[in-house]
Amino acid sequence: MDKLTTSDKVIAGSGLLLFICSFLPWFKLDFLGESITANGWDVGFFWAGIPALLGLAAAAAVLANKLADVDLPDLPVTWGMAFLIAGGISAAIVILKLLIGEDIVDRAWGLFLATLAAIGFAFGGYLKFQEDGGTTSTGSADTGNTPF
Repeated sequence: MDKLTTSDKVIAGSGLLLFICSFLPWFKLDFLGESITANGWDVGFFWAGIPALLGLAAAAAVLANKLADVDLPDLPVTWGMAFLIAGGISAAIVILKLLIGEDIVDRAWGLFLATLAAIGFAFGGYLKFQEDGGTTSTGSADTGNTPF
C-alpha cells in the first residue's frame, strides 16, 4: 500500500473540508434582533453543490486509490491534470461567490472557510500535476524535435 503524498493529503483534506463547509453559514442577515443564516446549499447548487461534490469526488478518488488499493481508470489526461482542473473550477466558483455576494445579506464565516478550502483543493491539484511531471496526457511523450 502506497503512502499518501503531500498532494494527496492536500487534495483529500481540502476536498472533505470543502464538502463540510457547504453546510456551514455562508450568508447571514440580522433582522429585528434575529440572525438568519443561509448555508451553501441554500445559495444554490451551482455555487456550493458543484464545488462540494468535486471536492468530495477528488477526496474519494485519492483515498480509494492510496488506502483501499483501488485502481483508478485511465483518463484522457493525467489524474494530476484532472485534480488541477476540478480544483481550479471549484476555486473559481467559490471565489466568484465570495466577490459577488448576495443582495442584502452579509457574508458569513463558512463562505470564507469554503474559499480557503477551494484554494487548497486547487493547490493540491497543482502539486499532483507537478508530481505527474507536469504533463497533460497519459500517453508517452514524443521525443522528436518538432518546431511547435
